[in-house]
Amino acid sequence: MELTPRLQDIINIIKNKGDINVQDIALYLKVSPKTAKGYIRELVRLGYVTVDEGGNIKLLIKGEDPVEKISKIIEIHESEISLLRKQLEEMREEIQKMKKRYRS
Repeated sequence: MELTPRLQDIINIIKNKGDINVQDIALYLKVSPKTAKGYIRELVRLGYVTVDEGGNIKLLIKGEDPVEKISKIIEIHESEISLLRKQLEEMREEIQKMKKRYRS
């Protein structure tokens, strides 16, 4: 799932500043603290950030971009699928050869 531009902005702010509170995010985005809390709640629900008791926001995904991670997994699976297809085709050819030998 792709994040909205506003949520991406919040993620970038948190990446640049490290730990930050909701009030500061509201000031950066020039929105009300209530609106900023709504954005943060959405990011918490999606698993991108956590909020501690003091209202400080921390980024959960520090290193790798989740889209990049999923892309790598897909590439690995695609290569495995192509390898299995190749093996399947080789087995089909062997079966055809065996059938020809048996018929002769």
